[in-house]
Amino acid sequence: MSVSRLIVIAGETSGDRLGAQLLTELNTRVQFESAGIGGPALQEQGLQCWWHADELAVFGLVEVLRHLPRLLRLRRQLLQRIVAWQPDLVITIDAPDFNLPLAKKLRQRGIRVLHYVCPSVWAWRQGRVQTLRQATDRVMCLLPFEAQFLHRHQVTANYTGHPLVALLQQFQQQPRHAPQRLRDQLGLSSDDTVLALMPGSRESEIQRLWPLFLRAAERLPQPLQIVTCAAHAGLRPWLEQQHRQLAPELPMHWLEPADHGSWQALRVADAALLASGTITLEAMLLATPMVVSYRLHALSWLLLKQLRLYKAAYVSLPNLLAAEPVVPELLQDQASPDRLVAALLPLLGEAGRIQQQRLRELSERMLHGQQTAAAQPVTTAAAVVSAMLNPDYS
Repeated sequence: MSVSRLIVIAGETSGDRLGAQLLTELNTRVQFESAGIGGPALQEQGLQCWWHADELAVFGLVEVLRHLPRLLRLRRQLLQRIVAWQPDLVITIDAPDFNLPLAKKLRQRGIRVLHYVCPSVWAWRQGRVQTLRQATDRVMCLLPFEAQFLHRHQVTANYTGHPLVALLQQFQQQPRHAPQRLRDQLGLSSDDTVLALMPGSRESEIQRLWPLFLRAAERLPQPLQIVTCAAHAGLRPWLEQQHRQLAPELPMHWLEPADHGSWQALRVADAALLASGTITLEAMLLATPMVVSYRLHALSWLLLKQLRLYKAAYVSLPNLLAAEPVVPELLQDQASPDRLVAALLPLLGEAGRIQQQRLRELSERMLHGQQTAAAQPVTTAAAVVSAMLNPDYS
């Protein structure tokens, strides 16, 4: 049997994990060797890592400008290396601003490209849907409305479902992840009020959100226990330093990223203060009451508003799925410590139980949709990749 050559380009922790799950399943179907950009999870699955996924972890319009020369240089070098390696398929995962221009150049050279994780073209910069059509042979979407949107715009797409749904189901079913057992491990009692603080995974967003989150938590009624988890070990020293400097009286409990620490934090928490992103979907699936916040560079935010680049009514996935404000969203200037406290306080009482029930309903709806259309997301995705590795694919 011939060995296929597969390039994987994954930005950030979530893309690294998603790519690793895909390669694990693909290993049961075809023989392949892989190379590209990834993190520890992909490397464990045998990826020959040319650059680390952290190289692509940049978000925002103005923020990207500071890194633009480095990113352009990296993309040129990566293009040359991919062409020389002669892969059978290139899988780009998320990071659309980096990946799609690269994908377009690869397709011009006759190399097949599969993009995994639909960009939020339904929400902002909708002109990118034309780029998707030109740059990819196929897009794999995690959410059903994404595939429907792409089909309307003549982009070849598959709804695979979201791997997090099944993974978090399995996580919750394990006895060692029962909330009280996790609390016992952290020295927390069932009577403790516990708040999870999750400020994101990108350095720029953490720098804006972590001090804000600490100041908000400090203003909440005490006693209060805080649980958190750095997206990766390299971020923890700065987070700890800021904690000591800004809110040393807050009892802080650290969980390990290598052991699903962010999920454990959400599992033990009575409520959570989160950066907008995948973590909001994780909190929804774990039914953790939440407040969502985000801050961009001021100029990035101004451009988004003035140029009307953002089209959706909400930024968090629970609200997008529900098409209504299930969870509070405090963005940019609205994200002040006092306003975050005002949004969090009700969640520590009856409002938290009401939101929790709504989150469970959304989770059930998402689970039912995947059982109907894509019961095993990673299996579905691997089947698409296997088909595209077939020389007769068209």
